[in-house]
Amino acid sequence: MRFPADVDLAVLLYVTGKVLFTALPNLRRSAPHVPITYEIKNVPEASLTEAQARYFAPYDEKLAAMNYRPVCTYLVSNYGKNLTRHYLNPAERSRCEVVIHELALIVEGRQAFTSSCVIDFHTRFTDDRDLTTRNMKLKNILDNPPYWVLQECPQIDDPAKLKRIHDARAQTMGCPVAPPTDVDRILKDVQSEHQRYSAYQLSVGGYRPVPGGESYALSDKVHWRGVRNYFNPFAQGISARLFFPVAILAAALPVFARLEYAPAAAHAANTLGLPPEFAAQAILRLCYIVAGSLIGYVLESEIFLWAFLLTYLPARLFTSGSLGPIPYSALAAGVAWCVSQFKKRRRAVLIPQTAP
Repeated sequence: MRFPADVDLAVLLYVTGKVLFTALPNLRRSAPHVPITYEIKNVPEASLTEAQARYFAPYDEKLAAMNYRPVCTYLVSNYGKNLTRHYLNPAERSRCEVVIHELALIVEGRQAFTSSCVIDFHTRFTDDRDLTTRNMKLKNILDNPPYWVLQECPQIDDPAKLKRIHDARAQTMGCPVAPPTDVDRILKDVQSEHQRYSAYQLSVGGYRPVPGGESYALSDKVHWRGVRNYFNPFAQGISARLFFPVAILAAALPVFARLEYAPAAAHAANTLGLPPEFAAQAILRLCYIVAGSLIGYVLESEIFLWAFLLTYLPARLFTSGSLGPIPYSALAAGVAWCVSQFKKRRRAVLIPQTAP
C-alpha cells in the first residue's frame, strides 16, 4: 500500500532523527550520577508528610494482611528523589520493600517528570545469592549480576500474588538467610548491596568512574539501551487489560472522525450557513485531542510513539488520499505528553508539584 507523504510523517521522521542524533549527548548531561557511597537517612514515621503517609497506606494495609509490618522508611539523600519503606514478617525469610522514585530532568530547556512505585520481595541464601521478585514497569537497562536472581512481574500489583511467585522460586534455591531486623543493620545492608552492585557494573562497563572519585556515570552502552526502550512501545510492561481498550478507542477515533464525524459536521454547518471546513477541522482536532488524552492518561510512558502508532497508522490505512496539512497525530502526541506529565505530578509526594 502506498503511503503518501504528509506533515505527520515528516514530524515523526524529524523527531526520530533528532532523538537518535541528540540522545547520547543529552543523556550524558542530564542523567544523574550514581554516588559511590549512599547517604542514607532514616525517616521516622512522624516525619512523613501527609501525602507520603497516604501514599504508603494502601501498601501498609495489604502487607499487614500478610503479616508484614513496616520496620523503617529511608531515603538516599544524594541520589535523586526516592523513598523506601522496609517491611518484615517475623515468620518469613523474605523481606519486602515499597520504593517510590521521582525524577525531574531538564532536557533542552524543557522539564520531563517521571515517577514510579515498585514492590519487591527479597530473599538471601547461604550461597550469597539474592532472589528478587518485583513489579518494576520499565525494562531494566543494566546488566544483572550473576549472584542476583531477578523475576520481573510488571503487570502484578497485588503483593500477595507477587509473594506467591517469589516463594515458588525461593523453594528451589536452597537455604535462605534471615534478614536483618534492626534499623541500623538494615541500612548497613542497603549500603553493602549498593557497593556490591556498583562493583559489578564497573566490571561489565555499565558504570564509568567520574573525575573526583565520588560518583559513577552511566556508560554510553546503557544510554543506548535507554534510547532503545524509548522506541520500544512494550518496554513499559503495560497491562493488556488496560492497553487494548484504550488502543482500540484511540485508534478508532481518528478513523471515524475522518470517515463519519467530520463530513457530518461539515454537512450540518453548511446547512446552517456556517463554514463547513471550520466545523470539519474542529471535529478532527477534538477527536485527536481525546485520543491523545486517553493515551497519555493510561499509558503514561513511550507516549510519543504510541500516539503516532495508534492515531496515524489506522487513519492512513483506512482513509485514502492526503491526511491534510495539519499534523494531527503530532497534536495527539503533544496532548498525550501533557496529560501524562499532569497525572504524574498530581501523584508526586517527593518533588513539589509547583516545581518548574
